[in-house]
Amino acid sequence: METASEKDNLAIFNLISELSGIINSSLSIGTVFRIMVSEIRKLIGYNRASLLLFNEKENNLLIFALDTEMNTIMKKGVKAPVEGTSAGWVIRHNQPWINRDLDNLAFPLDRKLRDEGIRSTISIPLVHDKILGVFNLDSIHPEQYSEKDLQILLPVAKHISIALENALLFQEISREKKEWERTFDSITDMVWIENNRQEVIRANHTLLKKVGLSAVQIAGRRCDEIFGRIGIAIREPVCAATMSGMRQSFRELKGTGGSIFHFWAYPLTDEEGKLYAAVHYLKDVSAQKGLEQQLIRSDRLASLGTLVAGIAHEINNPLGIIAGYSEALLERAGDKRLRDVPEFEDFPEYLETIHNEIFRCKDILRSLLDFARPSAGTCREIDINELIKEVILLVNHRAKRLNHNIELRLNRDLPRIFADPGSLRQLFMNIIMNSMYFTPERGSIVITSGMSHGIHGKRFLEDIPSITVSVSDTGSGISPAIIEKIFDPFFTTKPVGEGTGLGLSICHKIVEDHNGSIDVASEEGKGTAFSIQFPAQLRHD
Repeated sequence: METASEKDNLAIFNLISELSGIINSSLSIGTVFRIMVSEIRKLIGYNRASLLLFNEKENNLLIFALDTEMNTIMKKGVKAPVEGTSAGWVIRHNQPWINRDLDNLAFPLDRKLRDEGIRSTISIPLVHDKILGVFNLDSIHPEQYSEKDLQILLPVAKHISIALENALLFQEISREKKEWERTFDSITDMVWIENNRQEVIRANHTLLKKVGLSAVQIAGRRCDEIFGRIGIAIREPVCAATMSGMRQSFRELKGTGGSIFHFWAYPLTDEEGKLYAAVHYLKDVSAQKGLEQQLIRSDRLASLGTLVAGIAHEINNPLGIIAGYSEALLERAGDKRLRDVPEFEDFPEYLETIHNEIFRCKDILRSLLDFARPSAGTCREIDINELIKEVILLVNHRAKRLNHNIELRLNRDLPRIFADPGSLRQLFMNIIMNSMYFTPERGSIVITSGMSHGIHGKRFLEDIPSITVSVSDTGSGISPAIIEKIFDPFFTTKPVGEGTGLGLSICHKIVEDHNGSIDVASEEGKGTAFSIQFPAQLRHD
C-alpha cells in the first residue's frame, strides 16, 4: 500500500513533469504562471500567488505576474522596495523565507500585506546563473506554510526560474525586434533587404506604399521589378554588383518624368564573412537636384553679371565711336561722284552692313547690362492678371500674323503681389514671345493664373500663399538633353543672328529678384510649359 510520503513524492514528480512540459511549449511567462499556480494549488493552498522581478539597477521588485481574487493594491506592475520586506531578504540572502504569522512582524514593510488581510507567506528565490526574482504564496490564515511546503516549492522554483529567464530573453528579443521594425518603417526613403538570391525579404512602409504592394506580396520579388514599379528603367543589373563584389555601391538613376534617384546597396555578412543579404536604399533627390541647379545657376549668373557689366561698358564706348564714323561714311557714300567710281560700287552696301551689325552689338550689350544691373524699377502692389492682359495687347499683332490662338485662363480672385511692373512685363513678354517663336502656325498658347502654397525650391517661403502663372504652348518642345541649360546665359537654339541666349537668363534673374521661382516642363513634339511663382504681397525690406 502506498504511503503518504510516497504520494507526496509522486505529486511533486507529476507537478515538475507538468511544469517541464509547459516551459517547453510556451515562452509566455503569463501562460506558464497561470498553469503553474493552478497545479501548485492542488498541493499547497493560497489566496494570492505572485512573481516578483528583481531590478538590480533600481534596487526594487516589480510585480510581474499575479493570481488572486483578493481586492489588493499590490497589482501587476507595482514596484516594491527590497529593504524592509521579506521578499527583499530572500533576494539579499538567496534563501527561502516563511512568515508564519504576520502579527509578529519580522520586516516593517510587510505591514502592507497584513493590512490587506494576509497572515502568512512563503517566498522562494528564483535563480538561474543570477538572482531573477521571488515567487510568493500568501494566505489569509496564520501558520499556513511550513518546511514541508519548501520540499515542493524549491524544486519547482528551479523550473520557474528557467521559464522566467526564457520569457525575459524572449521579451527582450521581441522588444528589440519591434524597435528595429519601427525604426526600419519610420525611414521616409525607400529601403528593402534582399537575400543572396536577390529576392526581397523585407521592405519598409515607404517602399510598400510606393510600389502598391503589401509586405506579403513583395516578398520574393526581384530588384528589377521593384525599380519598374517605381518608374525607373534599368538597362543593366544594379543590385548584382554588391552581391558579387561584397562591397557597397552607389548609382544615380533617372526615373520617368525627369525624376532623379540616388541608390545605395550595402552587403550584409555573417560572423564568417559570408554574404547572406544586402540592404538597398533608394532616395528621390529630384527636389534636391532642382534646388542645387537653382543655387548653381544663381551663383553663375551673379558672377557673370559682375563680369559682363564691366565688359559691356568698356565695349560700348568704342562701339559708339565706330557707329558715329559709320553714319558719317554712309552720308558721304551718297555723293554721286563717289558712286561713279567703279571701285567704290560695293562700299555703300558694306557700310550699311557694318552700321547694322554695330547696332546689333549695341542691342546685345544693352541686354547684357539689363541682365547685369539690379532692377531699377519701383516695386508696388500690382494685379498680375491686368499686367498679363497688358502684355497680350503688345504681342497680339504678332500672334494674329502667325495665326496663333492665345487663350487666357485667369483666376479673378488672386491677391495682389508686390513687384516691379516693368520687370514683370519684360519677363512675360520674353516668355510669351519665346513660345510664339517655337510654336508653328495655328498653334495654341495658354496662359493660366492661380493660387498655390509655398515657393518651389525656396525652403524659407514654404508656408506662405503664392501666385502661379503658367505659359504653355503646343510648340516643338525642348530636348531632355538641353532642358537644364535653357536658363544659362548665351545658350540658345535659335539660328545665328536671331537670338542672344540672354532672354531666359534675364527672366530667371527677374523672378529671383522677386523671391519667386521659375520651372519648365517639356516634351519634344508636344510643347512646353513655363511655371512662375511669386509670393503674394511679399515686400522687399
